[in-house]
This record gives sequence, C-alpha cells and structure tokens, in this order.
Amino acid sequence: MEKRYAENLSKAKIDRICRIINREVFYKEGYLQQGLTAKRLAKRTGIAVQDISAVTKVYFGGNFSSILQRLRVNRVCALLESPEYNRITCEILGLRSGFSSRQSLYNAFRKMRGMTPEEYRKQKQNNNENNTNADDSSDDVR
Repeated sequence: MEKRYAENLSKAKIDRICRIINREVFYKEGYLQQGLTAKRLAKRTGIAVQDISAVTKVYFGGNFSSILQRLRVNRVCALLESPEYNRITCEILGLRSGFSSRQSLYNAFRKMRGMTPEEYRKQKQNNNENNTNADDSSDDVR
C-alpha cells in the first residue's frame, strides 16, 4: 500500500520529505527523543503523516517506528561497547537513547540482536579481553 501511495507523490515532494526525515531524525538525532512518532513529526513539519509513513517505508526500508528502534538499538550498542559507559546501567543507556522504558529497550534489543543488552555488553567485554590477551601473547613471540 505504501509503495503505491509513494508512487503517486511527486519526485520533488519525495525528495523534500526524505530531506526532512534525514534532518529531523538522523542529523538532529531526533530518534533520541522519547515519544517521537510519525504523527508528531508530521505535526512539527507540516507534512501529512501518510506521506511520512509511505516515504519511510519505501525509501528507508521500514515503518517509522522500526527505523527509530533500529537507530536506538544501534546507539545503545555503541554505548555498551564504550568503556566510559561500563558503570551505567543498560536501562539508563536505553533511556538516553530514546527508549521510553526498560521493557521497550529489551523487546527491541532482543528482536534485533537476539540477546539482552547485558548479554551484549558481556559478549563485547569478553571479546575485548580475548583480543587484549591475543595482543599480549603476540608480544611474547617477538
């Protein structure tokens, strides 16, 4: 349905909507705002919500909320991989990344990564330790 709807939009309108989505969601990191929806973006930008939904689906590869979830999960992953955030709980990192609750973070994370944020953090820490140990042992060979 969205594809047919999007095909009826002019190229200029599609380009404009794509630029606005890029600016508001990606560049300005709007995805970090809890409660951002296609409807709220439409109200703020004056674009019809149907247009935002259709363009997002066809040109960004998913519905608006799934795009936000993907960006948010990727953000949480980056924070979990960074040593400076080791002492901050996964829940806090999720809230800082735009998730409205612990449950929404865990549901999206499991769906996209197949594990909990804590499991992801431990896996990355173990990988880093193994890489460090491998680097140390290669020093012995020289």
